[in-house]
Amino acid sequence: WRTRYHSRNKSAKRRYYRYVANEKKRLINSGVHIEEVRLLCRHLANLRNVCAERRLQAFRDNHSRDL
Repeated sequence: WRTRYHSRNKSAKRRYYRYVANEKKRLINSGVHIEEVRLLCRHLANLRNVCAERRLQAFRDNHSRDL
């Protein structure tokens, strides 16, 4: 929501996108599955999107069985 809030201030918007990119890199380097990071970002972008939440939960359920 911060990126939407700062949509008029381009430098602030870029800063938040850099924060997100760095956090995604950190998670992937720490061993989190790339697809889980993608689905989590998609879910957090719009918390009211039930389909995104369902896909994230399904991925977590299927991935935990594989381990």
